[in-house]
Amino acid sequence: MKKLFIILITVLAITSCETEALDPGLNPTTGGTGGGNVDATLLVGNWLYTDVETNTTTTTTVSGTPVSITASVEYVSSNAIMTFNADGTYAITGDLEFEVINQGVSQGNQTNTFNDAGTYTVTGDILRFNSASPNNVTPFDDTTTLTISTLNATDLSIDVNGLSTQTTGGASIEILIDGFADFQRQ
Repeated sequence: MKKLFIILITVLAITSCETEALDPGLNPTTGGTGGGNVDATLLVGNWLYTDVETNTTTTTTVSGTPVSITASVEYVSSNAIMTFNADGTYAITGDLEFEVINQGVSQGNQTNTFNDAGTYTVTGDILRFNSASPNNVTPFDDTTTLTISTLNATDLSIDVNGLSTQTTGGASIEILIDGFADFQRQ
C-alpha cells in the first residue's frame, strides 16, 4: 500500500482538469475521435515544470460499502526538466515540490525527485511514455491518459486523466485522477 501511495503522489504531482482553446501548435484532427494532431517535432527540447494541479478520488469498497477519499496537489516550485529527443527518447531529472491537500486539510509540502528515462510516442494528441528504468518511477503511469492541450514554441500543457482499479485483501480500490501539468521551453 505504501508503494501505491508513492505512485499515486507521483501521478498527482503532475496532474487537474483544465480546458484551453486550441493552440497554433495543434492542428485540427481529420475525422478521428481525438481532439487534434500534434506536430511531435515541437516537443523536442528541454521543458521546465511550471505548474501542476491534480484532483484525485480514491474509493475503497469493502463488503459492498464504498468509502471515498479526496486529495489534491498544488504546485509550489520546480527545477525538474523534461527532455524530449528527436529519436523518441525522453529523460526527466530534478525536483518538483508540491503541497498535498487531503480531505481539504493541508498535509504540507512534499518533493518528488525525478530521475527517469525511456521512450515516448505521440498519436494524435495523446502522449505515451515507456520507462527504460524499471526501478525508477516515471511521472506518468500506464493507466493514465496524457492529452497535449497546448504545444507551441514556448509552452506545453498536458491534461492528465487516469482511472485504475485494484483488488487487494478482499477490497476493491478505484483511483480517479484529473489534472494538468504545464511546462515552459528552456
